[in-house]
Amino acid sequence: MAVVNVNPTRTSQQVAALSERTNPALLNIIRDNITSQYASQAASLAEFRDAVSMHGGTEVDADLLADFWAHIPLSTYDSYKPFVHKFNAQPCKEEDVANMFSPGLPDFFAVSSATSGTSPKLLPKYNHYKRLKIPVRQLFDPNNEDPCAVVACTGYRDVKVIERAPGEVVQRIPVCLISGGNMRRSLGWYIDDESHMSLSMSGYAVPWAATVIGYFPSFLIIHGLFFLSHRNVHRFIIPFATQFVDLIRHIDEHWDVLVPCIRDGTLPDLEGIDHTHFHPNPERAAELLEIGPPFSFEGWFAHVWPKVNELLTICSGTFATVLPKVWSILGPTVSIRCPGYGSSEAMIGVPYDVNKLDEFVLLLHDIVEFLDVSLDATHENLRQAWEVEVGKQYEPIVTTRDGLWRYQLGDVLHIVGFHDESNSPLFKYVGRRASTLRFPFAQVTDDQLLTVIQVLSSDDAVRVQEFTAMLDDRTLLSTVGFFIELAGSLGLNAHLAPKKLFDALVTTNIEHQRAFELGKTRFPTIWIVKAGTFAEFRQWKGENANIASGQVKIPLVLLDPTVQEWFSERVVQEL
Repeated sequence: MAVVNVNPTRTSQQVAALSERTNPALLNIIRDNITSQYASQAASLAEFRDAVSMHGGTEVDADLLADFWAHIPLSTYDSYKPFVHKFNAQPCKEEDVANMFSPGLPDFFAVSSATSGTSPKLLPKYNHYKRLKIPVRQLFDPNNEDPCAVVACTGYRDVKVIERAPGEVVQRIPVCLISGGNMRRSLGWYIDDESHMSLSMSGYAVPWAATVIGYFPSFLIIHGLFFLSHRNVHRFIIPFATQFVDLIRHIDEHWDVLVPCIRDGTLPDLEGIDHTHFHPNPERAAELLEIGPPFSFEGWFAHVWPKVNELLTICSGTFATVLPKVWSILGPTVSIRCPGYGSSEAMIGVPYDVNKLDEFVLLLHDIVEFLDVSLDATHENLRQAWEVEVGKQYEPIVTTRDGLWRYQLGDVLHIVGFHDESNSPLFKYVGRRASTLRFPFAQVTDDQLLTVIQVLSSDDAVRVQEFTAMLDDRTLLSTVGFFIELAGSLGLNAHLAPKKLFDALVTTNIEHQRAFELGKTRFPTIWIVKAGTFAEFRQWKGENANIASGQVKIPLVLLDPTVQEWFSERVVQEL
């Protein structure tokens, strides 16, 4: 996407143009979903239903918009959970679950990443493309002779079987990751059979069987094997930058096994790969032996896949901490592009400037309203996209085609300007509203932690690959405790790192300095954890929450005592 101008303000004509594009989209969503079971029965929407009835229905645009703005309260997943639970009935009858949140039946359930530490949410995803007769966009070009290296976990953890009558199955609905569900939708199948297991997809570097491997280390190693076997990979797509580092680490650790497998056409001895097959490529194996493993030199990636000029991965927010490691793997000839900002609930923004990996322009696929984080969480305090102010922070509140009504995402966005062409807000992702370290004298938020850790990321003494933080209150003087996985060895001046972190904290809030002078706090603690800890945590949490490890996002602030203890057990050194 080309670089565009960024405006700090907008004219009245630009404001009007954005509202004229947004309001029809909102009206379509309301009219599509107002007769759903949720909208018809949820107690939280009773006032809205009464207002619509008083106005004689949904025909008048102005009345319907006014009723929505005045009477739809904010919502959380707790409001939808009882309705989602109806899909667990045995048997699950079509008449009981049809039109639950949106017209028809969902074609898959997306499993959330459970970032907050709670159990994952199940979010029904409806095929609006099919309902509205809109062609589904292919995720990759099947006509390209050079394959695309895509890491997408398509395996499902459960299947909801919908019956019209006893034994008459209407639909089988998989429960899977949002990325896996979207891939299944684009290919047109949702439930696997044996024919899929032997399928090699045109334009794709791995067979379908590799995408359904459930054990995540095996999943990454097998993807690495197939990717390595293809010299002519032309695109590289992986959900998160941290997952890219995990993939390359697995390739490096298993290099002496993978290269002979490529030479001989065999598979490594791994859990859960019985359905995967592989063909020998001795010439490629010889080439890889000459290049060497990933961490033998910087810029390794471009030597292994010379046709790839771009890595597409989410690298903003918490994922930005591994960017130095990613750059060292890629080398100077491969660029990084972030696909956008979103969640399992909704896609919120896309990049507008190729040079800004952490800034996005608002999308209008679903409706996003904005709650000033300094105000009470009520619908009266919501602002429309054309009402937000540059420099302020807001929580995005979404109303979606899939049937969410003013749903709180719990994120914080910082408005940085307005797009010169679409007039839509431009924003940065700041962090989670709940992810805050609270001291008597100050609060430390996600974005402040990211700012603070950058003083180490640019320092050879302590090169940070990944980190997370918690309140270290082991003594009377509480402070911030950082769990850090290194991207190399500690330097000679590593002992100065706590003071550097403290100085950076003071730049975010002078109250830290005042508290230090009054004997209320101390320099931050740095706990160095063993190599591979963060990848191990993603696997551990994925197994415990019954979600794919690749979907696990590690919060910047650890609030769960069990998770805090888990990281503490892997500390190898304290600074």
